[in-house]
Amino acid sequence: MRHPIISTSLIAVAAVGCLALTGCGREEQKPVSPGIAAPTNDVPDWVNDPTQGGKVLGAYGVSEKMLGGEKPMRDRAMLSARQELASTLSSKIQGVVKDWIREGGIITSQDNAQSAMTSFESAVRNVINQELVGSQQRARYIDPASGKLYVYVVVAPEIAAKVAADAKAAARQNTELRAHMAAKIEAEKAFADLDKLIDKEMGTAK
Repeated sequence: MRHPIISTSLIAVAAVGCLALTGCGREEQKPVSPGIAAPTNDVPDWVNDPTQGGKVLGAYGVSEKMLGGEKPMRDRAMLSARQELASTLSSKIQGVVKDWIREGGIITSQDNAQSAMTSFESAVRNVINQELVGSQQRARYIDPASGKLYVYVVVAPEIAAKVAADAKAAARQNTELRAHMAAKIEAEKAFADLDKLIDKEMGTAK
């Protein structure tokens, strides 16, 4: 007959041994690694739609994580955002002018029309680049997984109005474009129509 104290001791030892082993009915729970955070889709609305449903003229730029910290990242992201904005605004205005020329008919030769458009595009791009230098950051976002910095830039109403005004002036001052349209009976009316189209596209119509 076993002594009750010995039996109790054996049971206790067996229980401790089972807990110490990894194969007693439970899988070993591995510790969670404090590594890089998982990618997230929880980004600001302006990353998915910089124009906010067509309500603003906006764009965002992105910078990879840099050893120098956030300042050089912000500078790079701002440059990227401004370049994207410049491309967007330039495309908008050029599209309006191309449609305007097409609707007005081929007044001079096709080669002259293309030459006029090319010189106008160059002038408009220069205007836009100059005006966007003063554009400001609207918001920022750092992706927790990659460390990338997103910077959101929106064209302020006064800058949009200045770009539109400069684009309209560039159209009138463009000698090749004016020569192309000069054969129209009402050349000034044609430019006035262009003004309205540019204002509509830039959201600066009064």
